[in-house]
Amino acid sequence: MPGLSQILLSFCILGNIVCGSRAWLVKMPSNIKGLLGSCLVIPCTFDYYQNPPLRPDRVVWYQYHNHRYPVVYDKWNPNHVIDMFRSKTRVLKECSLEINPVTRQHHRQRLYPWVDPENIGKYTYRFFDTTVTIEVVNRAEPPNIMIYGSMKVGQAVTVQCTVYHTCSTYPPTLSLNIPLQSHNLIHSSMADGTSKTTLMTTLNIERDQQTVECSVRHTGGLTAKASNTLNAACSFSPLTISHTSDEFLEGQASKVTCTVSYTCPKPIPTLTWNYGSMPASTATIKTKNTEWRTVSTLTFTASAKDHGQSLTCIARFIGGQKQEKSITLRVKRNMLSRGWSFTTPGSITGMRGSCIIIPCTFSYSISQPTDLRVIWYLFQSNRYPAVFDEKQSIISKFNGITSLIGSVGERNCSLKIERLEMLHNQDRLYPWVDKNPITSYHSLGHTFYEKTTQLIVSDHAQQPQLSIIGIPRVEEESTVSCNVRHSCGSAPPTLTLNGILGKEVITDTLVSDGIWESTVERTWLVQEEDQSVKCTVSYRGGQKATSELKLNVECPYDEIKMTERPGVLTEGVAKWVICSVSYKCKKNKPTIVWNYEDIKSSLKTKEISGNTYNSVSNLTFIGSLGDDGKPLTCTAQFATGKTSDSEILHIKKYDRPVDPYENDTLHVLAADVPFRFSALTRSCVVIPCSFPYQEDEPVTRGIWSKKTGSVIYHNAQSYVVDHFKGRTRILGDLNEGNCSLEINDIKPFDNGPFCFHAEKGNNERLRFNNSCVFIVMKASPGKPVMTSVPAEIDAGSTITVSCSVTHTCPSHPPVFSWSVPNLTNEVTHTSMPQGIWQTTSTITFVAAGGDGAKSLTCTALWWGDKQQAHTVQLTVKGLSSWPVAIAVSALVLIVIILAAVFGVVFCRRRKCSDDSLRPPPRPEKRRSLWDRVSRGSIWRRFSRTVDGHVDWENQREPRNQGNTVNYSVGYLNGTTTVNCDTQLSKQRFPSPKDNRRPPHSVRPVVSNAVDFHVYGNY
Repeated sequence: MPGLSQILLSFCILGNIVCGSRAWLVKMPSNIKGLLGSCLVIPCTFDYYQNPPLRPDRVVWYQYHNHRYPVVYDKWNPNHVIDMFRSKTRVLKECSLEINPVTRQHHRQRLYPWVDPENIGKYTYRFFDTTVTIEVVNRAEPPNIMIYGSMKVGQAVTVQCTVYHTCSTYPPTLSLNIPLQSHNLIHSSMADGTSKTTLMTTLNIERDQQTVECSVRHTGGLTAKASNTLNAACSFSPLTISHTSDEFLEGQASKVTCTVSYTCPKPIPTLTWNYGSMPASTATIKTKNTEWRTVSTLTFTASAKDHGQSLTCIARFIGGQKQEKSITLRVKRNMLSRGWSFTTPGSITGMRGSCIIIPCTFSYSISQPTDLRVIWYLFQSNRYPAVFDEKQSIISKFNGITSLIGSVGERNCSLKIERLEMLHNQDRLYPWVDKNPITSYHSLGHTFYEKTTQLIVSDHAQQPQLSIIGIPRVEEESTVSCNVRHSCGSAPPTLTLNGILGKEVITDTLVSDGIWESTVERTWLVQEEDQSVKCTVSYRGGQKATSELKLNVECPYDEIKMTERPGVLTEGVAKWVICSVSYKCKKNKPTIVWNYEDIKSSLKTKEISGNTYNSVSNLTFIGSLGDDGKPLTCTAQFATGKTSDSEILHIKKYDRPVDPYENDTLHVLAADVPFRFSALTRSCVVIPCSFPYQEDEPVTRGIWSKKTGSVIYHNAQSYVVDHFKGRTRILGDLNEGNCSLEINDIKPFDNGPFCFHAEKGNNERLRFNNSCVFIVMKASPGKPVMTSVPAEIDAGSTITVSCSVTHTCPSHPPVFSWSVPNLTNEVTHTSMPQGIWQTTSTITFVAAGGDGAKSLTCTALWWGDKQQAHTVQLTVKGLSSWPVAIAVSALVLIVIILAAVFGVVFCRRRKCSDDSLRPPPRPEKRRSLWDRVSRGSIWRRFSRTVDGHVDWENQREPRNQGNTVNYSVGYLNGTTTVNCDTQLSKQRFPSPKDNRRPPHSVRPVVSNAVDFHVYGNY
């Protein structure tokens, strides 16, 4: 039977070693290049699922050797580093190693890291099986140049220069031989462990051929360069033809221009016209930095037969390219038989009841007679009814309402109609300019229809056009403009603005033949309540039209300023940081947010002057060491935009201050109080405290106070300052040496330091060395740690998973919730070293059916309503089967029972006697948990030894005296010693450095290593 037990024990130990080795993983490249004289960063990460390190930040790098462990980097023991790497290495994030500078000695060196080598041995994970080989090169690789965009002269392209390297902490410098515009320098990491540095800029192409050169300079002085020739294409814009009028006058010369624009100066195009007999001139000018323009000006004289023909401009480029542009000629005929011609619009629009002026000019091909007569006729095919004539009667519907405007001697024949009626609509009128009436000429074969002006009479007012100049801002002047076009310059319509009050300017301008534009502009001081402006146009005929324009008044605001900046902060110490912003309009109150959402802030707004307000956000900032170098940003979010201000955080670690009275000979005794302790705001904290006591001299009172003398705990509440009344109490029994203090509802500024002293029956004060604690505040709790679960599971499978958090509030432990219904849920509370507690929730659940990704979320809710969650993704395959699930659950239950029985037997064989390290059972009440703390925790009993040390005595007797572990913890003159006498033949965590002397440790010497590492607040 003993032989069988030994075989089972060996099998279990071997299984634990194999499972432990698979539970660790170190990732880094197997080979990496380093540039001579530069630095080299070897990327490295590690992960584990079992056997966590006591000090995950303790990383040592070694040179690979068959029998020895040459040290490449050891922060604790720098003198052990071999010469070629001494003072040249440091560890960056996780286990990444930096070598600076790289020398030729480093070529072909094989290195590997070791995490927590004092506690994680090679039987847990063989770190030396994962190595990286360094290849030292003495020539820099040239950079890579890429050009993106439209390769045309005058266009902008993106130039990108990229270099790959292995020195992420001191990246190389990139430079271009072109001006940098909107440039951006990007550093990124690649999957193979190298780094990439990219310089991006914008290049405006000015030539059809251009060389782009990029140079790189690495740390250490090595350089390289590369070039790329950019061949850009020349572009041509379409031809355009422009002239002074839409119509050409028969026999009258006018200018017509043809324009072509292009981006290259060499291929100057040739411009020609299809009317080659007419004179033309050509000129080329440079209009922009990369744009040229060639213009051909044609002096065109139209004839009657040109009407309806095309006038074409042709541009020919080098290489055979050709462009054409044509317009259709509209020629007004000249009455050369009578020696004169006139010009009038083809149509004109007027409002009923308003006046209208038909613009008209005439010219004579010979000398102008002195006795000219101007007559206007209504066009009819067989008659000539007069609309205006000073010597004969006119038709009734125009009687008394027509007159000439301007001087005939100045060749002006314009007609004014005083009041339009709807019966004038669609009438066609034309002038006759001669000393004899039209009836004096033979009119056979001649028609005036093409020369007539059509009257269009409207009874509906056109809406005025409203516009605003600029953006209206409160308390600033702005101008709104309203205009409408009409045909009666002598009696324009009336424009009225409503909705705002201010100064007005009214103008009336002739914009084209017979068309005027009336404009009213009003300038006013913008107010917050200004919503819109209305403009109404009123005509003489009673027609009205209104337009409305929403003002969308903008309330301006100033840039937000951080008026109270954080400065240099100490970790866990709250500091008020204040941001202030001024703005217009009460309704424009901003929302001020900070980039630290979990930290409490307050917002106050007050009116500082008429319609000017100021909002102030006060942030109670609590920083951690992980926030050092990060920005603290406040942002004021308005309806129309936002403004921000930032400050880079500088956070230093809290160091224990030098207390001149710490080792005072008057204070012979020493208490056991951590000099720093972590606490979560709004939650509670229990500060572990113990002191040597003597049963013959009982302690009557324990007092906690600040160094300034302010009392934070006293059994008489009248002595306690108001800020701490009702929030503090001592846990345990002072006469048993337990002075642990609970502070509830932690405030951001409850840092301390707080010190403990006691009083005896005769009011004699007992003061102790090492009796003060400083509380490092944390604004948010740590993320829960979840045990690993399979990435893919079958529907109906039974899964067991645990989620744990650490905290310092055992009287109000965190409460867990899960996103899945569970079969069982066991919550355990474990007391860890240094006053830290770990709460763990372990559930068993059945995977629901249905293919696809499922989320499993564990949420921990801390006392004070702060919470964190951890989510993993599961892929569930197949449909759920309850019979299978029940069978699997029964099988799992049997396995659990067998494992528990085996564990009891194994524990008895190991003769476990250290009950003080056993986690307490799940508390049913708040007091029941602390009954266990005061009676069975590691803080319970202390006795004073002969040499002045404070020894920890186990309360319970060991079950087997043949295999015992005796601990003693002592504090003397500020020095901590932890002694362990054991008869166990094997250490719990074997050393990774077999066959060589372990390095000197700055930690206390601990045999039978106890896990002091905590995830979370400590």
